[in-house]
Amino acid sequence: MNSKSYTLEDVGGIVVRKHHQAHRISIKLKPGQPPAVVVPRFATFDMGYRFALENREWIASHLQQIDSALKSNIYNEERPFSTRYHTVRFSRCQTRCVQAVKADGGYEMRFPANTDFSSAQVQRQIRMFLTELLRNEAKHYLPDRVAKLAAAHGFSYKQLTVKNVHTRWGSCSAQNNINLNICLMTLPEYLSDFVILHELCHTVHKNHGPQFHALLDSLVGGKEKLLDKELNKYKIQI
Repeated sequence: MNSKSYTLEDVGGIVVRKHHQAHRISIKLKPGQPPAVVVPRFATFDMGYRFALENREWIASHLQQIDSALKSNIYNEERPFSTRYHTVRFSRCQTRCVQAVKADGGYEMRFPANTDFSSAQVQRQIRMFLTELLRNEAKHYLPDRVAKLAAAHGFSYKQLTVKNVHTRWGSCSAQNNINLNICLMTLPEYLSDFVILHELCHTVHKNHGPQFHALLDSLVGGKEKLLDKELNKYKIQI
């Protein structure tokens, strides 16, 4: 057994999971899912539960923040979702199950007529579809785009990974492996290029010192600060 469920006062259900790569106990919070406490394989499930108990107030507070963010970020008939290449619209119709069909160069997610779009389950279904759409777009677009920008500016990198993460647009490891967020496909192309160039510059300079900023600024025509300010207006969320 790799997981065990518990009930935590003021929080509700939680799951304690063992992971063979974990070196310490940590807490993972994701929208629409119970809090997960990840423990190393040598730890006991009860150790994970006690860790959650000690951090109960932190978990409850952050769950409330996530819930508030979701309530202000509801996808419905009045709020479609746009990627680089598609717009996804949501509708109610005479259907028994959820359907996603191609329509008007994008997609239409059709829900039963009595669907409550504020439902956490409905929003989870929507986000699952949007995540896969972004992942597919990103895997088709980003590898070629990174290769072209690297070649154009004389950079080299080892591996490119496309991920769905919640905190960063991208990162570059000490081994020059680049990670990019699938949410780049929600940005205008010039801003996603800015993020890619940012990470490529980290293959040369591993920090955000003066040399790093001078290099990046030279690649974007002296507009680094302007582009960074514009990028900060976008949220990393689905």
